[in-house]
Amino acid sequence: MKPTVEMAIEDLIEATLCGGVTLREKHLFRESLRSLVRLAKAEQILEIKTSVKSLTGAITTHAHRRQTKVNLLFKECDVSTLLQREFEFDRDAQTQSNPSSGQT
Repeated sequence: MKPTVEMAIEDLIEATLCGGVTLREKHLFRESLRSLVRLAKAEQILEIKTSVKSLTGAITTHAHRRQTKVNLLFKECDVSTLLQREFEFDRDAQTQSNPSSGQT
């Protein structure tokens, strides 16, 4: 049978606190050890996540993701061409709706 964290904590309590301690002292020691175990697990998970991000080259901040998206959009199509098309479309729509306004 594998030793669990709880068993290790109990063994540590028995080895550290010899007789003559109250139940309250044992309880406080046990809870302190459990807190240390939780903290160690959280730190380990954080370290793993940080390592994975650095190894995979993941973009970590929202601003970098947004800037990358904008850069990709600019590379895909020429912005000036898009704006020119929009203006031409507006001009064509205005001349079609008022054909007599441009001619005197």
